Amino acid sequence: MYWSIMALWVFVLLQFIVIFMLTKLVAQFLNKLQLKEANDIRRELQAGDMAPLLTYNSGNEETAEFPRKENTPTLALFTADGCPFCKKVLAELTGMRERYPWMRIVVFTTVDEKEPDIHPSDMIEYIQSTEAFTLYEIKGVPAAMLIDAQGVIAIKAAIANYKHLQKLLDEYFTGERSRNNNVMHQKTFDMNV
Repeated sequence: MYWSIMALWVFVLLQFIVIFMLTKLVAQFLNKLQLKEANDIRRELQAGDMAPLLTYNSGNEETAEFPRKENTPTLALFTADGCPFCKKVLAELTGMRERYPWMRIVVFTTVDEKEPDIHPSDMIEYIQSTEAFTLYEIKGVPAAMLIDAQGVIAIKAAIANYKHLQKLLDEYFTGERSRNNNVMHQKTFDMNV
């Protein structure tokens, strides 16, 4: 009888050890799962990030890539069908071509918009792609993205009108934006000292 009571206590003790070990393994598994979910939720695409590569079908039934690997900056303008603000910006977009003739201008739309009075196709490229809006995380239109010659997003912004777009690009190309950022960093540094 003494041996059976001892065996019972050993058996109960082994069960507690097994339950403890299983609990520890489950806790480790849940922690790893939470870390994986936190890593899956990445930050939003912003200025300073490399522009993701978009592959799309060009008009010749061939695949093309955006942005191209060329040494010129690219302005990507995201518009939607029926957006009155987008139509106003598109109507004045030839002025941007005249202002910066070396810059590539691409307009992304969700539908095939071929209006010759608004869209001079020899100067501006039009790409119909809903995937571009998702890939570049565009939440509202009209939106503009300037990708520099190295493929880095220099500007990503929702724009109010053509003048707003022109101001953003002028600040970037004249270096005013970087000077303003340096002044802000200097003021922050002075306040911290």
